[in-house]
Amino acid sequence: MKITLQALLSHIIYIFVLLGAYFLIKETPTFTTPVILLLNYSSYIIFILGLILCIRFNQGRVFLIILLLALFELILNCSQELSKYIELYSEILYPTMCILMPLNLITFSQLKERGIFSLWGKLRILFILVELVIIYYFSSSNDLKIENLLNYNFINLPFQEIAMPQIGLILFNLTLIFFIIKIFLRDNVLETRLIGVTISLFLALILINDSLSFSIYLSAAGLLLVIGIIEDSYSMAYLDELTGIPSRRALREDLMKLGSKYTIAMTDIDFFKKFNDKYGHDVGDDVLKLVASNLTQVTGGGKAFRYGGEEFTIVFPGKSIEDVLPHLESIREQISKCGYTRKPSTTKTSKSKRGNSSQLFVTISIGVCEKSNKFKNPNEVMKGADKALYKAKKKGRNCVSK
Repeated sequence: MKITLQALLSHIIYIFVLLGAYFLIKETPTFTTPVILLLNYSSYIIFILGLILCIRFNQGRVFLIILLLALFELILNCSQELSKYIELYSEILYPTMCILMPLNLITFSQLKERGIFSLWGKLRILFILVELVIIYYFSSSNDLKIENLLNYNFINLPFQEIAMPQIGLILFNLTLIFFIIKIFLRDNVLETRLIGVTISLFLALILINDSLSFSIYLSAAGLLLVIGIIEDSYSMAYLDELTGIPSRRALREDLMKLGSKYTIAMTDIDFFKKFNDKYGHDVGDDVLKLVASNLTQVTGGGKAFRYGGEEFTIVFPGKSIEDVLPHLESIREQISKCGYTRKPSTTKTSKSKRGNSSQLFVTISIGVCEKSNKFKNPNEVMKGADKALYKAKKKGRNCVSK
């Protein structure tokens, strides 16, 4: 599993949210009444914000999880306050919630994104409502068999004072293990967030008898999801969907931050159209990803962007052409030696002239230009780099020109 700097920063943010919730609970004795009142309702405020953001960015799976958290908190709080039969709450309703919540987290995380108000989205919301009917049925049945099943003890534990039934403890641990395994098998950002949500939800249910702690940990769970929505919206706006590197919009913003000295390089994959036509768009997309991943490793303080199509831009703030040429030559050579392993094709028409070989190689041409009296602003420097790129093409490609 490759962990990028952005992913690492995300993980750190999630850890800080959980630690913040813990230290907030430790400081609750010092809080004034208005602050305590705000904390008691903070989870609902965060859930409403999360639902609005989900609708705005059409995040169906996260919408379901936040809606589930909000409804379950509402049911637990209202039932605890209004129930005349506290045994029904502690022996049936609460254990049912402890079982259903981790199961729902796993289920919703594995669903495909189908939007919120599509047919599939409405069916999933209906599924949550059906669950609420089942919860109501169990809670009002007063069935001793159901109660015994929900609170069955598999083994004798030394910490029997924990209110959560053993089946709930097992399911929460299995859910946590499931998400951890999924991250190592496939680095999925939603599942990374759901590790924090699972931990927060577990702690909230463990501390169910302390309403303030319960609300704070649920707020942490909601906040993790809200942060995730904001991160996703940033990625959609500033990261190229195919390659994962900064997009043209991010390039425009970075160009406005440049000082009085900088160099810009324009790069282009050689013969990419012919390559795309010969091997297909899927292979072409994989090659774009391969080139992009290599360009992000450029040294000398350069930052790579996808400009469009098979073109990329590398910006070197505070550097001259002479400073960056060795680094551009190095990355050009690195890409020329970095082969792409093509999956064997089952069709005769897609076989290449190289027979059974599945190793493909691509090269790039680079044009570079620095800010000067002739090229006074980023747009002019980019045009200069573009002209230098055409020179590199005319010189035979797979070279750097200035």
